[in-house]
Amino acid sequence: MRGARAALVTFALGSVGCAGATPMTPAPPSPEAAEIQARSGAPAWLPAYSAAQRALLAPVDTPIQTPAAPVYPDLGRFEYAGPARVDDLRRTLRFSSLIVTVIDKSPRLYSLDDAPPELANLIAQYGPPPSAEPDPWQAAEMSRKDRSLTLTEVKLSEEAKASLATARAKRDVGDTKAASDAFRAALVATPAAAIALELGDMLAAKGQAKEARDAFEEAVIIDPTLATAHLGIAELAAKRGDRDEARRWLAEAIAYWPASRRALALADRLTNGLASSRLTRLPLFRVFVDVDSAGAIHVGSSGGEPARIYAGCRAVMRYEPKVRARIFEQPEDVPYHLTMMEELICMESAIGVYVAARMSGKGAADPTMDALVDIARDEGLGGYVMTEILGRHRPERARVAPREVHRAMVRYVERTMLGAPLVADPDQGVYTAAR
Repeated sequence: MRGARAALVTFALGSVGCAGATPMTPAPPSPEAAEIQARSGAPAWLPAYSAAQRALLAPVDTPIQTPAAPVYPDLGRFEYAGPARVDDLRRTLRFSSLIVTVIDKSPRLYSLDDAPPELANLIAQYGPPPSAEPDPWQAAEMSRKDRSLTLTEVKLSEEAKASLATARAKRDVGDTKAASDAFRAALVATPAAAIALELGDMLAAKGQAKEARDAFEEAVIIDPTLATAHLGIAELAAKRGDRDEARRWLAEAIAYWPASRRALALADRLTNGLASSRLTRLPLFRVFVDVDSAGAIHVGSSGGEPARIYAGCRAVMRYEPKVRARIFEQPEDVPYHLTMMEELICMESAIGVYVAARMSGKGAADPTMDALVDIARDEGLGGYVMTEILGRHRPERARVAPREVHRAMVRYVERTMLGAPLVADPDQGVYTAAR
C-alpha cells in the first residue's frame, strides 16, 4: 500500500510515505551535497534551492521499486485547451480519484509532505521568471507545425535605424516636432510596433493625447499582441475619465501579458486597489515538486484537501509518462512540457474534492475556493488558468493564444480584476468596483 490513502477525501499527504512507511528524517546532508542532489540534471535557468527547500528533498529510507529522474519542462513546447465549464461533479471526482489511484499504485515512490507556500519551487515547475513587461522589439509567432513559440527580434532597415536615432536625439533635447517627424519617417521605412510605441509614449508625456492615441493605435494594428500598445490607450482613456474605454483596453493588455506590473497598477487605480486584492488574484495553490537523489518524488503542499489533490496531480502529470500520454493522446517519449490542459485537470480535481466535502457537510467554507467554483461553473477555468497560473509564469504564451482562449482571459480580467460595473467616485477621483 502506498503513502496516499485510496479514500478520496482522506487523501493524506501528511507524513505518510509510500509503501506504508514514513519518510526518514536523517541528519541533513551538507549544503554542497544537498545542492548537487537537488540540482541533478537541472537546467541552467534553475536557481539554487534554499536550505528549507533542500530539506524537503532529504532522501527517504524506503526501498524504491522504480526511481524517478528529475523532470523539468521543455519550454519550447506548449499546448492550449478549450475553456470548458466545470458542470459535472462526477467528472471532477473521477479526476481526483485518478490522482489518488495513480499515487497509490505507482511503482514510483511518492513522499508526501506539508510545505509552506514560500517553499514552492515555481521556477522549477514553470521555467525562469518573465520580464515585468513585454519587449516591444520582439514579435511573437506560433509554429503551425509543432505549436512552438518563437520570439523574433524586429529587424530595421538602415534608413529606419538612422531615422530612429534622429528621433531619439531630438526627443531627448525636447524638440517634439522634429522627433515626431523622425519617428514617422522610421515607421515608413520599417513599420514596427516598437517605433509607434515610442512615438506614442513621447506624445503622451507632452500632453498631446490625440496624437499619442493615434500612435498607440498604429502600434496595435502592426502588432495586436503587444500589451503595452493596448495599455497606452487605456492610460489615456483613464486620464480623461473614460472608465469604460479604459477598462476595455486594459483587459486586452492584461490578457496579452498577465505579468505586467504597469497594467496591474492601472487596474488598481481604476478599482481603488480591488484588482490586486481580490481573493482569486492570490496564487491559490503553491506547491513543491521535485525528486531526491534516491529517486523518490517529493510533493509538498500547504495543507487542505484541495491543495493536496492539486499538488498530487501536478506530480503525477510530471512523473507518470504513461498517464500523461493517455490523457493527452501523445507518445510517452514526448518531453514533459507545460499545457493548459494539465492545469485545468489539476484545478478541476481540487474543485471536485472541495465541492464534495462541502456537499457532505464535512468541509469548511473557503471564500477563495468558493470564488473559483463560481468562475468554473459560470465561464470555465480557461481564463483563470491562463491568466493567474500560466500567464504569471509564461506570459509570452498569452501573446499567441487561440482566439477563444484569449477571449476567456479578457472575460476573466473584466470580471475578476476590474469588476463590473465600474462607477466613478468624484470625491476621490478614482474608480471603484460597484458591489
